Amino acid sequence: MEVDNVAGRSTGSVQGRPTRRPRRCHGPPVPNPGDAAKVSRPQLLRARIPRQRLSDMLDAALRVPVTLVCAGAGWGKTVLVSTWLEGQPFPVAWLTVDRADNDVRSFWSWVVLALRAAGAVPQDDPLEELSCVPSNVEERMRVLTGRVERLPSPTVMVIDDFHEIDDPEVLGELGALIDRPPPNLHLVLISRAEPALPLHRLRLAGGLVEIRGDDLAFTAEEASLLLASPVLHLDSGEVAALRERTEGWPAGLQLAAAFLAAPGGPAVSDFTGDVRAVDEYLSTEVLAAQPPRLLRFLLLTSICEQICGGLADAIIRDGDGQRTLEELELVNDFVVRIGTKPRWFRYHPLLRDVLRHRLSLEYALAVPELHGRAARWHLTHGSIVAALDHATACGDWRFVGHVVVSRAAPLMLSTDQPALLNALREIPAAVLTTTAELMVCGALRLFEAGDWDAIPERLAGARELLQDRPEGERLPVETTIRALELGMHRVAGDMPAVVAETTRLLATLSGSGPAEIPAAAQYRAVALNNKGVGLLWQGRVDLAQRYLWNASTAAQAAGTELAEISAVGHLALLEIMYGSAQEAARLAETARELAERRGWTYAVQTVAAHLAMTLVHVRRRELAPADRALRQGRRAHRGEPDAAQRLAVLGCQAELALVKGDPSVARAVLAQAHRQRDPRIRAPALDRWLLLIESQVDLRTGGYEAVEKRYTRFTRDVTPTFAERVCRARAAFAMGDVHGAEALLTGPPVPLSETVATVEAHILTALIADARRQGLRAVEALADAFALAEYEGLIQPFIAMAGDRLERLVRRQSLLTHRNAEFVADVLKAMTVTGRGGIAPARPGGLSEREREVLSYLPTMLTAGDIAAELGVSINTVKAHLRSIYRKLNVVRRREAVTSAREHGLI
Repeated sequence: MEVDNVAGRSTGSVQGRPTRRPRRCHGPPVPNPGDAAKVSRPQLLRARIPRQRLSDMLDAALRVPVTLVCAGAGWGKTVLVSTWLEGQPFPVAWLTVDRADNDVRSFWSWVVLALRAAGAVPQDDPLEELSCVPSNVEERMRVLTGRVERLPSPTVMVIDDFHEIDDPEVLGELGALIDRPPPNLHLVLISRAEPALPLHRLRLAGGLVEIRGDDLAFTAEEASLLLASPVLHLDSGEVAALRERTEGWPAGLQLAAAFLAAPGGPAVSDFTGDVRAVDEYLSTEVLAAQPPRLLRFLLLTSICEQICGGLADAIIRDGDGQRTLEELELVNDFVVRIGTKPRWFRYHPLLRDVLRHRLSLEYALAVPELHGRAARWHLTHGSIVAALDHATACGDWRFVGHVVVSRAAPLMLSTDQPALLNALREIPAAVLTTTAELMVCGALRLFEAGDWDAIPERLAGARELLQDRPEGERLPVETTIRALELGMHRVAGDMPAVVAETTRLLATLSGSGPAEIPAAAQYRAVALNNKGVGLLWQGRVDLAQRYLWNASTAAQAAGTELAEISAVGHLALLEIMYGSAQEAARLAETARELAERRGWTYAVQTVAAHLAMTLVHVRRRELAPADRALRQGRRAHRGEPDAAQRLAVLGCQAELALVKGDPSVARAVLAQAHRQRDPRIRAPALDRWLLLIESQVDLRTGGYEAVEKRYTRFTRDVTPTFAERVCRARAAFAMGDVHGAEALLTGPPVPLSETVATVEAHILTALIADARRQGLRAVEALADAFALAEYEGLIQPFIAMAGDRLERLVRRQSLLTHRNAEFVADVLKAMTVTGRGGIAPARPGGLSEREREVLSYLPTMLTAGDIAAELGVSINTVKAHLRSIYRKLNVVRRREAVTSAREHGLI
């Protein structure tokens, strides 16, 4: 194609159409059609990934005047629009602009040529004959807008690389055109930066469709298609890792594919921003375009995962951080505003890698100082984890010790626990004895590692280093030391010491505020929780309940969620032991749901909630759920040193074995608890609960005299609990001492409504009344038992006391009552199935407790290896149990074992 550049007369054609000789005009001519590259849609050579969701967005956008496709380099903007336009039935005018087009008459000249080249301008239209763009703005706008408004058919006009345009006249006149959009023209703007156009009015009026980086990012399916290659062999996890690393950036994924296909088989984890190809691309396409001021800003602030104006000012010290970040966001070069924190921004991970690499080369000596500034800013603004990260990055270990002692130690009971532990592990061993704060950090490391014997020496060393320090500096360190000593008492199970230490700690905290002890709120929540636990295992139930409720509220306010989970879990345990089963179930589920949301199902602080739920299921005779809850509690406690919780786990295990009809197993578990009891444990309520379980085993096996002897001796010095009185009354009744049994039931009132013991007392009252031929009284007592038991969901008390007399009374009750007839029928059915004393009829093969535990997993999809992991045993042990189960059930396959077990009521 040849063009007469002087007169604008074409001697060829554009897209096969002849062009007329235009009229002469003074001023710049309409550009030569020979410069066809600027007005041609790019031809794509790379194999394309189907992106139907984006094509659908562009199709829908045709109903509005303007589409903006705006994102940084390499996001596939041009490829997307060009691919979408293939085969479209309407004329497409494409113009790729550059810096030379920042001249208003030149810009409009190219627009006119693009419309001509697209075939959108009829041969007799004045635009076809226009030889140059008028110099007068009014005339220019009259000619151009008047003609464009008269386009005979719908036309799409694409302006690519629009970020190159910054001339006010061009932007003003195009903005005027957009304000009054021509009816047959749909404008598509492709830009790396936010256009300086009045798009807000269109946006408000619904006349603008925007496709941005979040839309252009590759989905998991698109990334899989892009990375599918016989050379790479990436699995779904590796594809997901690359997509997360690149944030779906198309160019980044393509660079990753090329990197991984290189000889030597590099790993996915090796693909970072300092890979040469990525560094070159981002340096050329992104960083090279930045003025020195912005480039320096990016480099110095790249030490941060997230950045805001104030933090940037603290690092760079120029007071212009917020404006600079917003400026960088507008140019779309991988600076992203964080949605939930509108004043915070982050850099794309690969760009951050590139920046940090260049920072280490160009400002190596300044990097520690930059991290130090960031650490102090974060500490001042309450971002403790970020302060620790930057302090460890610059190696300022004294400051790390200060942050840990003054603010971070309570994070051990929050979602930030892993970050705190990582920071503690970074501290060199050589500096751990240099300050009192670092000595405390060393003690925290020992606490986490379970090296209890070495902790007191560390704490004594910290106190020695504190002697010459001002009181204001000593107080936060001393508070942390006391918190650690409190933890030691909890580990040992010394509940009086726990209560005494928490009382001292709370007194210290009540006289100090955040100015003296910055983490006072967190320490208070920890102290309240531990005091509540200590009071619970001392048997001071009313006080324990009050402190645990205060602890849950304080922990929630202070953000120490593990302390909150522990407090609510122990409230649930308190309720099932001394109060309401229904309330215990609600509290336990609350704690377990919070733990599950945070990924802490098996944290040691969840043990109490799991055990409480186990006991709720036991009282309701829900054996499979009780098994599951106990397994969760054992798994959460595994490896943890808390002596009281270890005994509580064994107590629940014994109760479950007893309810399953295995008193010998229950007795063996209690013997194990006795052997494992640490001599330092002082938890009288826990000891009494274990004795109560032992007494219930004796009741089940006919050892009534042992129960009477135990409580006669035990209650000489202490007041028996209601549950203990009911247990002793059951033994007395079984031995024929009706008067003694009745006297025990009419003892002093209990502080809380012990619903389980109350149901047992009502049942026993009914039995006593029947023995005395007081029929009406027996009916009333049993009705009271059923009313409360139905509300609480309690079935086990009836099974535990089952016998001919009670079965006869329950059958009579089923004929007399209509209010809870269905529940009475359920109880009667359970009594019939289990037989006397809650002992079930003989089961095939006599499965052991562990075999029944393995059997409970067989209806699931878990493999033998998965079952082994759940139980904490080897796969060979599980396979041995499976062989024994199959032999005892007389089956050869897993499916047959499940069927047989269900037929015999084993699962």
